[in-house]
Amino acid sequence: MGENRKSVLRIALQKSGRLAEGSDQLLTKCGIKVKSRSNQLVTCDDSFGIEFLFVRDDDIPGMIESGVCDIGIFGENLLREYVSRSVVQVSKLETILPLGFSKCRLSLAAPKEFPYSKLSDLNGKVIATSYPNTLRNFLNASNIEANVVTMHGSVELACHIGVADLICDLVSSGATLYENALKEILTISQSEAVLVQAQAPLNSYKSKLVEKLVLRIKGVQAASKSKYIMLHLERDKIDQLAGILPGCETPTILDLKGFPTKVAVHVVSQEDVFWETVENLKGIGASSLLVMPIDKMIS
Repeated sequence: MGENRKSVLRIALQKSGRLAEGSDQLLTKCGIKVKSRSNQLVTCDDSFGIEFLFVRDDDIPGMIESGVCDIGIFGENLLREYVSRSVVQVSKLETILPLGFSKCRLSLAAPKEFPYSKLSDLNGKVIATSYPNTLRNFLNASNIEANVVTMHGSVELACHIGVADLICDLVSSGATLYENALKEILTISQSEAVLVQAQAPLNSYKSKLVEKLVLRIKGVQAASKSKYIMLHLERDKIDQLAGILPGCETPTILDLKGFPTKVAVHVVSQEDVFWETVENLKGIGASSLLVMPIDKMIS
């Protein structure tokens, strides 16, 4: 069992929720199969040498730090809360790679009638949150004296039931705040899903698996930000492409049979291609435009 543990990369994943769905989608695009979570807390992808543990999100940092898991995917907000347990504590975790999904922000919110114009308005107030360490560090750094009440879930109800004057909670679209008659007054920090490991080095076999995984993730990320564009254009207009597609690589130019002054252009653009971009291309005479997503891109 011990020898097998040394040859399997163990990854902690959130067992449910929006971040769990994003993790599954990313790993699937990386060619890694994450089996159903419904009846199992542990599954494997034998082709890659990975074992998945599906756990509560707030258990993941401790499992990585203790060596139960080698790496994990969870929210940057949770990592910040975990390493903020003490202002003198040195973090034993490090971010390998930001993953770009499950983006949100940790914000202060209050009832719509709450008068707020400056930070000092928070002095003497009671603030409910599921992130007490992060909030206290922010308040201390801002020289604000407020009472922090820790709640685990349903934080948005704290003001309505008289537990607190304000709340500090994660916000993505803001719909939950609106539904509870709350207004966002201040953003404390931004967050997204991150790939995390302990600072203690892994053995060489696992390190190579992590490098392989990171390479695949970066390939998926690069592809998601790029488009493959094909178009027909007058040869003397090729130099104008760089101004319209500033993120493009050197284009591939092909002669068009029967059209001596026109060429077919194939190009990968790092910029998002919107209708305005297409219209600008049409403005320099481009025709037969085809814009396609890229599944994977490895540099």
